[in-house]
Amino acid sequence: MIAFYTCFFGKDNNERNFIPPAPASDFNCYYYTDNQATFEKLNSTPWIGVFLENPALEPAMLAKWVKSCPHMLTELRHYSVTCYFDSALAVDGPKVTQLADNMVKYSSYSVCMARHPFISQEWPASAYSELKEAILQPRYAVKQGTYEAYIREQVESGLKDTDDIHFATGFIIRRNTHLVRAMGEVWWSHICRTGILCQLSFFFVQQMFREHIFDIEFGACFSRWGY
Repeated sequence: MIAFYTCFFGKDNNERNFIPPAPASDFNCYYYTDNQATFEKLNSTPWIGVFLENPALEPAMLAKWVKSCPHMLTELRHYSVTCYFDSALAVDGPKVTQLADNMVKYSSYSVCMARHPFISQEWPASAYSELKEAILQPRYAVKQGTYEAYIREQVESGLKDTDDIHFATGFIIRRNTHLVRAMGEVWWSHICRTGILCQLSFFFVQQMFREHIFDIEFGACFSRWGY
């Protein structure tokens, strides 16, 4: 059984405060938020709203925890498959459910993610390509030094700052297995060490779990919706 989920954590005027179309009517779709106004709006949609707060985490970090570790969420932990997507995306529910079904029945893959729309195609697939793109946004630029130090640390640990693929982390189909749970927890630990640029941390995490990740074209099951 599959569940879809997305989230928004932050204030009313945040540019990412979207409620996208629910991708399916025959499967449960969960929307996690700490925003009371957004939570109330969910009552008039097909979404199952879940109000979630954690005083120990900033809103942006809470969103990363929800994204990386669905097995830690009470509502999701019993599903055999979950599909996370960014709230600025519109997801094709039937395509996703078919893809998830095929992945479970006919492959040994545990995770499905989209290739980055231009990194690894137009740019080299590297940690520095991700950083170069990210620091165009002020929220990432302020931590450029932290991210550069993190990249050096990972290379010194034996991982590489280049790879043959770069994943976009705004869309993730996951089987609920011990391996996938471990991947999420490793990813979360890297996020805690380096911050909200989770595509950078996943670039290194993917190297530990690459054989278990099936890649699809960006936009194969979703389109940009919120912006």
